[in-house]
Amino acid sequence: MKKGTYNSLFWKISLVFFLLLASIGIVYTYSSYEYSKNYLEEVNQSLNHDTAKNIVENSTPFYDGKVIKPALDEMFHHVMAINPNLEVYLIDPKGKIIAWYPPEREIAMKQINLAPLLKFINTKEHFYIKGDDPLNPGLQKVFSASPLKMNNMLYAYIYVVLNGEKQQATSDSLFTNYLLKMSTRTMGITLIFTFIIGLIIIRIITNNYSKILTVMQQFRQGDLQARVVCKSMGDEQQLGDMFNEMADILTDNIDKLKEVENLRRELIANVSHDLRTPIAIIKGYIETLQMKEEIITASERKQYINTVKESSERLERLVNELFELSKLEANQVIAKKEPFIISELVSDISNKYKLIAESKNIQISTQLSKELSPVFADISLIERVLQNLIDNALKFTPNGGKIEIKTQVSEGNNIQISVADNGIGIPKNDREQIFARYYKANNFTDLKNSTGLGLAIAKKILDLHQSTLDLTSSENSGTTFFFKLKTT
Repeated sequence: MKKGTYNSLFWKISLVFFLLLASIGIVYTYSSYEYSKNYLEEVNQSLNHDTAKNIVENSTPFYDGKVIKPALDEMFHHVMAINPNLEVYLIDPKGKIIAWYPPEREIAMKQINLAPLLKFINTKEHFYIKGDDPLNPGLQKVFSASPLKMNNMLYAYIYVVLNGEKQQATSDSLFTNYLLKMSTRTMGITLIFTFIIGLIIIRIITNNYSKILTVMQQFRQGDLQARVVCKSMGDEQQLGDMFNEMADILTDNIDKLKEVENLRRELIANVSHDLRTPIAIIKGYIETLQMKEEIITASERKQYINTVKESSERLERLVNELFELSKLEANQVIAKKEPFIISELVSDISNKYKLIAESKNIQISTQLSKELSPVFADISLIERVLQNLIDNALKFTPNGGKIEIKTQVSEGNNIQISVADNGIGIPKNDREQIFARYYKANNFTDLKNSTGLGLAIAKKILDLHQSTLDLTSSENSGTTFFFKLKTT
């Protein structure tokens, strides 16, 4: 993996962090501008709170209820002398604009909202209040206001817009330049230091993630032993542990798949060999019968036919057992469990095998415990297990030998069933592999009728019953296979 790939997460987070800081900077600058502008306007209104009142005290533009033009001009001249940037309006008690300064400006509003003006006049404390700007409808500006009375009679209001257009334009330009310089310096320094510190923190946080990504890439490229070693606690540790756990599962599955593949190849080889032998025998004897049809004797014909029959029976048995084992390994067999007395099943099966055993001069005996609890299992599948174990014992017990089948109570109130013989035994090197399909120990003799699948089938059946098939053996002394079944 390239170094750039390692740091991709770091740079992505860094970019997002930078954009976040820039957004915060923009919001901060805008907020500072608005708050600062409002603050300056509030200061301006507070400092010029009595401007309108001073104009009223030095002016009498009304006489007998009518506006006196010379007096009004004198009032506006007085305002120009005080501050030429002020905008002064003479408002009647209903809010209508009577006159204004500077007179050369054309107003856009004929009437203003009196509510802010009355609030300003009636409030003793200096609150921040905005009112209408007659030159710019919809725009609110700070102002000063005072009633104009004569003989306790209200004639009009003096309404002074403190930030006239000229003053507003100049102050906005200066304030914007000032704020731009201040923001550039302050925010620039803040962003640089914050970004550097943020990069360091992000680097520390993403360092473990980079290590995890590196290990993941190594694993993807074929290093199945690559594992995450993360010393930190928290999410990184959990992520590393999860990856390690998944990697272990994948590795185990890969090993199992390899094992299955090896078993598949072994199965194909063994099936090919075992099927080829009886087929070759059948084919050979049939061809012989065809070739010697006219000269073969009756006894030879009978012998050939018996040989063909035995080979076909062996072929049928091998195919059936292969089919049975394949279904078990593919989990296509479902155990239909029910309670039954295991001793009764053992007794029935042993009686069926006694004739076969007597033909080989082998004695089959049973030792069945009385008053055993019923076991909970699939009776037909357990019968198959017992048949395979007895078949196996008959093959490897010499003439005059003995096979003993026993049932007894085991720990946990389970029932143990064992099949013991006094045959040739199993070498130590072969005991771990004895349950593998097609495995035949080296000292086994008389294997012409053996498929090598009996114990593998028995083990698979017991797996369905959450049980195991175990053995004890001693060479030249015999072998005992045993398993346990749960009671109801």
